[in-house]
Amino acid sequence: MLKSLVNEAYLRLSITTMGPLLIKTGYATLIGADMAPVQTYRNGQQEVYLPGSSLKGVFRSHIEKVVNSIKPLVACDPLPQSGGARGASTETRRDDARQIYRSSCGRDIEKLPSHKAYASSCPTCRLFGSTSFIGRISIDDAYLPTGSGGTKSLVEHRDGIAIDRLTGGTGGGAKFDLEVVTIGTTFGTTIHLRNFEIWQLGMLFVIIQDMEDELVRIGSGRSRGLGKIKAVISEQEEGSHPGGVVLSTVRTNHESELDSELWGLGHWLEDETTYGTKRDDMLKLSQSVAHTPHGVRSVRVFKGAALNDIKERSIDYFVTRMQQWPDSSEETTMGASQRR
Repeated sequence: MLKSLVNEAYLRLSITTMGPLLIKTGYATLIGADMAPVQTYRNGQQEVYLPGSSLKGVFRSHIEKVVNSIKPLVACDPLPQSGGARGASTETRRDDARQIYRSSCGRDIEKLPSHKAYASSCPTCRLFGSTSFIGRISIDDAYLPTGSGGTKSLVEHRDGIAIDRLTGGTGGGAKFDLEVVTIGTTFGTTIHLRNFEIWQLGMLFVIIQDMEDELVRIGSGRSRGLGKIKAVISEQEEGSHPGGVVLSTVRTNHESELDSELWGLGHWLEDETTYGTKRDDMLKLSQSVAHTPHGVRSVRVFKGAALNDIKERSIDYFVTRMQQWPDSSEETTMGASQRR
């Protein structure tokens, strides 16, 4: 869908561990710790890192809860409920989830063309994608700063032991070892949002705000004190990125968007039927931010007060849009009336 660039957002996110962190490799080791963090070969040495796929999964899982807290039955359970055999515990979990989550968008729209699939999707699938179309957002792997010294000084060894449920003491022969990333380690990642609606920008800011408030944990052992982090949008210039949040459009379009406005996909398209967007998809800004030509794009850089302004306004827009979003029962009713 949308084989052209309409608008884009780009930012760098700094993630600092506020407690020990473990994102496991998933592979058993013959020697060393039973559970070790993922590593990659970079800058001539082994380094720990945070996989972009893991971060994207955390982002999606968190915002699904937020959306369905604002209005139940709006975000879907992305795992299709197939007819295959499942254990009783899985069935119970799925039955409970259906009270909050609508059924999987991937199952319901898999045979639709991509534009209709997008229009029929729940908010989280519109941003993160489904089996029918690619998402609007991409998150890179989060790496250590250049010259950080590699993994050895940033990983510590810990011992674990299972607890006997009857005695409350240690379980015999149930010792395990793990390696965790130490407190105070900072990783950097980049986030790219393409052809976004304003509420999608607000959805991203909600996740980042909760990470800044240390309300989101990542990795393994979160119930045992692991995975506490703090994330902030970096406003420091780094390489080709000027810092803050960079928003852009194609240069031939920017004359329509005033410096005191921010247009989302719906306002650019002026079409509420093809993709299910809204014509009023725009923000009035309290501070004007000028468009600057840069290659084929017209770029705007939001920092400081201007960044706080679009953050607050887009989050408000996101909350309002979620409150207005039809839940699964409302969509069923509307669909029946349209068929009549």
